[in-house]
Amino acid sequence: MTASSQPQEMTSLRGAEAQRIGRRFWYVTGTLLLCAFAVLIIVSFVSAFNDNARIDRLKSHGVSVVVTVTNCVGNIGGSGSNGAGYTCHGSYRVHGIRYQEIIGSKTTLSTEGTKVRGVADPNHPSTIELASAVAKSSSSASVYVVPSVLVLALVIIAIVILRRRRTSRVRKVMTQSASKPLAAQN
Repeated sequence: MTASSQPQEMTSLRGAEAQRIGRRFWYVTGTLLLCAFAVLIIVSFVSAFNDNARIDRLKSHGVSVVVTVTNCVGNIGGSGSNGAGYTCHGSYRVHGIRYQEIIGSKTTLSTEGTKVRGVADPNHPSTIELASAVAKSSSSASVYVVPSVLVLALVIIAIVILRRRRTSRVRKVMTQSASKPLAAQN
């Protein structure tokens, strides 16, 4: 025999051989990821519902207040080269209690002491929005579009995973029954 016809053994450079990851691992991982995706979808629906409820609450039951601007700070954009609005704090009173909070929807610079009209959330008086922003806003069913598309994607992915799992089981059963001797099948 020549040296080229002899079988050559493969050796690894370091450590043990790599182990194959089984189907069960991928099924469990896929199931966990689908569960996390489902939680994300639920949180998206709850957030959309709460936003619409807050808008409706501010429009119908909001407490009108006069807010005194205490300070305004300019915000910069993502690249840091341009302005992206302002964050202004203001003080106001609701039912005799004084609040010092961020004025929501404020996009222009106001000097200290400027008075602006605001609307406080009756359920959370520490939440304040500009009265002009509340007047222009409205609840919308369109906030449910993205969560609905995500539900559709979740259902499609779940169906694909379940079908692959079922077809792999059928293949496994067919392979096992085909490998049994004919006498053993009777």
